[in-house]
Amino acid sequence: MSKRAKTTPKEELPQGTVLQDTNGNEWEIQNIIGSGGFGYVYRGTKHGVRSRQEYAIKTENMESGPLFVERMFYLKNMKAESINGWKLDKKLIELPLPSFYGFGSIDYNFNKYRFIVIEKFDKDLEAFLKSVSDNLLLGAVINIIRQMIDALEYIHECGYVHWDIKSQNIFVGKKPKENHVYLGDFGMVTKYKTENVVPNKKLANNGTLEYIALDGHVGMHTRRADLESLMYNGLEWLKLKLPWKGETLSKTITSKVEMKDEVLKAGPKEKIYNYDKVPHCYFRSMKIIYSMEPAEKPDYAFLKKLLKEYKKEKKSSK
Repeated sequence: MSKRAKTTPKEELPQGTVLQDTNGNEWEIQNIIGSGGFGYVYRGTKHGVRSRQEYAIKTENMESGPLFVERMFYLKNMKAESINGWKLDKKLIELPLPSFYGFGSIDYNFNKYRFIVIEKFDKDLEAFLKSVSDNLLLGAVINIIRQMIDALEYIHECGYVHWDIKSQNIFVGKKPKENHVYLGDFGMVTKYKTENVVPNKKLANNGTLEYIALDGHVGMHTRRADLESLMYNGLEWLKLKLPWKGETLSKTITSKVEMKDEVLKAGPKEKIYNYDKVPHCYFRSMKIIYSMEPAEKPDYAFLKKLLKEYKKEKKSSK
C-alpha cells in the first residue's frame, strides 16, 4: 500500500452535482468509478453539452494533499504547447500521460473539496494484462515498458520523479489508441536534486513496498530509482514472482540488494533467479540502471533501443 498523507474522503458527492472549474467550465458528476486515500474518482460529463465523451473527476477534501500535488504537476507541466513540442522533438505519436481539462473547488454539506478533471480510461494495466495470452505477453510487456520510459523521460525533464509506478497507476487507451498506455496518479511526484544527492531517512520508504527502488528505501529521490521501480513491475507483468513479495520491510530491502548484486555480476548471457522467460536485454537494462550514479541522467533512448533487442533474442532461440 502506498504511504501517503492521511486523508478523509468525508462523503460522496451525489450524482448530478455540477462542478464549475476556474475557467467557468461545468462538469457533471455521474457515478463513482474509484476511490483511494485521497478521496473519490467519478465518471463525469461536460454539463449541458451533448457528447458521449466521458471524463474522470478526482476529488479530495481540502484537508488533504495528494490531489493538490497532482493538480500542480498538471498545471505546471501539461500545457499543450509543451507537450506538442516534446512529441515533435522526440518523434512520439503519443505522450503516455493523461490529458488534463481543469480544476476547481466546491462546498458541499459544510465541507470544501478540491477537484481535477482528467482523461478517463476504461481499464488499468492490471486488467489488461489478464487478457493477454502467454505467447504475446513478452512483446506486450516490453512495449509497455518502452512507453513508460517515454513517460518518465518527460516527467524527469520537468524536474520530477513519479515515485509510485505500479499497474494500478497505468491505464490502457481507448480505440483507436488501444496500443497506448498512460502513466497517471501524480500524487507522489517529487522534485529531484542533480547535486548533493544524499540519503534522508525522513523521505525513506514512500510508495508501494514491492516496487520501491533501493534509493527510495534510503530517502533519495533519483531518476534511476523510477526506472528501477519500473523494471521490478515489468518482472511481475511477465507473471514472475518478485523474491521479496510478502516479506517484511527489512527482508524486502535485503532481497532487493541481493537482486542488484546478482544482476551486476551476471554474465551477458546469464539468467538469474530461474527467470527463463526474461530476455537477456532486460537484465542488461537493469544492469545499466543499477550502475548509474545517483544524480546521473539516464540514457532513455538507449534503454528503449536495448529492450527492443528481445525480438532478435526470440528469433535466435528458435
